[in-house]
Amino acid sequence: MSHGEHGFDTEWRAAPEPLRRALALAYEALAAGGLAVGAVLTDADGKPVSEGRNEAYEEGPGAGPLRGTPLAHAEMNALGAARTGWDLGTATLWSTQEPCSMCAAAAEFTGVGRVRYLAPDPWALSSGNGAGGDADPGLPQWLLVANTMFLRSVAVASDGSGEPSILTHHRTVEPETAAFHDSLPAGLPTAASPEDWLRPHWTRLTELSAARELRTLR
Repeated sequence: MSHGEHGFDTEWRAAPEPLRRALALAYEALAAGGLAVGAVLTDADGKPVSEGRNEAYEEGPGAGPLRGTPLAHAEMNALGAARTGWDLGTATLWSTQEPCSMCAAAAEFTGVGRVRYLAPDPWALSSGNGAGGDADPGLPQWLLVANTMFLRSVAVASDGSGEPSILTHHRTVEPETAAFHDSLPAGLPTAASPEDWLRPHWTRLTELSAARELRTLR
């Protein structure tokens, strides 16, 4: 095992459980051809109590109660798996992406105590309506991973002959994310897990994360 691969395993094990699970759910959505977003709801002790991934573009049997509907965002599925009697004031809703206005409103309406997301909303960035300043990935690599999975899922689903505009825009606003996206094999991933998918690319991901840190601190 190379130094980079060993470094990945160390950092993956050190990451909070809900962060790892949210990324794993986003990877499941990506591998299934859906939109790569995952969300996990934790209790006051940080223990996952419900979860969901984006299933808005998937049909047939699935885990989410809203599967195949426009409401089937990852956060909505995680909240839909919560019970009415739970005290969500002490809960944290983790998401791989900044929640959209619908999901943010649902979290507020249900009284979720804290929302934590790993990466800025790519759609908001591409429209010039967001900066993602409140993203809280812990390790900067996880921000690039979350948005790279999102961009790849959009690129694969695109019907056009060229690349989708969201990816083109990211070449300017998030060049490190776009560079990592381009360094990965084309198409949907075939690895059994996000760990297997990311491990060989950890050195490159770390280099790009460091470059992003320098750029954003200027």
